Amino acid sequence: MQVLKIIIAISILTITTQSCIKQVDVVTRNEKPFLVVEGSVTTDTVAYTVKLTYSGPIAYSDVIPDQYLEKDAIVTIADDLGNTTPLVYTDQGVYETTDPAYIGTVGRSYSVTVVLKDGRKYISTPEKIKPPVPISNINVSFINKFDMFYPTYLDISIGAKDPAQEENYYRWTFYSWSGRQTKGVSCGLGNCIIYEYCYQKFVDKEVRILSDNSINGNDIKNQTVGRCYIYTYLNDFIDISQVAMTREAYQFWKSYQDQQTRTGGILDPLPASIKGNVHNASNSNDFALGYFSASSVAHKKVILIPYSITPYLFEISARQFIPDQFVACFDYFPNTLLYPPPPDKQYPPPPGWQNAEEIKVYW
Repeated sequence: MQVLKIIIAISILTITTQSCIKQVDVVTRNEKPFLVVEGSVTTDTVAYTVKLTYSGPIAYSDVIPDQYLEKDAIVTIADDLGNTTPLVYTDQGVYETTDPAYIGTVGRSYSVTVVLKDGRKYISTPEKIKPPVPISNINVSFINKFDMFYPTYLDISIGAKDPAQEENYYRWTFYSWSGRQTKGVSCGLGNCIIYEYCYQKFVDKEVRILSDNSINGNDIKNQTVGRCYIYTYLNDFIDISQVAMTREAYQFWKSYQDQQTRTGGILDPLPASIKGNVHNASNSNDFALGYFSASSVAHKKVILIPYSITPYLFEISARQFIPDQFVACFDYFPNTLLYPPPPDKQYPPPPGWQNAEEIKVYW
């Protein structure tokens, strides 16, 4: 009898609870898409790019739906002397310069012009390229910390001397070619294995910026610029860019950084579109998102040579990231360098580091 009472009570509670649930259709806000302009001119002797997309819901951060790509614009970069260069469309909303002689020059101001298919014309506020500030030294520290997502890694930081004569604003970008490993594939001769190793490109996505407001004329010390994860025994090839940018560019990236580091607390300000320096030529209230910058760049290319990697540490830290199947390294991991079969050299280092500084890192 007691059991029957309990069953009846539970049934009544369930029915009552379900009757209290009411489906509510939430009206979502549909903002009109904004043009997004991302690009730059630097003192690097490379092709300059401008990426044109539209804001909107994106399911995956690395895949932009076709309807959010701007493919039919006329894009031109110009300096304050009237020298211009056109950009041509390549892929994924990216336009690229084709004239290798068009190189950013310190002291010159640059802007971008974008003319859309419907006739709207967007221009950026000109930016003047500031003199570069060289990197004084590079420090590398082994961090014996790992988990199921990442192995142990090398922490890379730099030092520089901040000029005292003017305001300086810095941004650091970093990428590396780091060794990866698979079980390779059989070459048909006994235990012969090829394509076991390869180099994979990693691009640091952290926003690393600094104003000299509190250090003007002093040394920049131990500024972290990136890290290299130790997946196998090969060397790491790193490229550090120290960008000297304008105050306006710094303020844009600072606003972006602040939005990225919000904790989601109730006192955090609501996120808002970050206005860049690109606007409609006939309507200054019609602005684009993103930023077009002009800056100088000081580079440092370094080869990191790790020593004393113990088999025990490799086993507990990096072994889990080696796939279990027999597969070529460059077929398994994305953004890797390809290389031909023997007798050509196996897993050759990436090109461009022939005269780079070498740093030996002891674990």
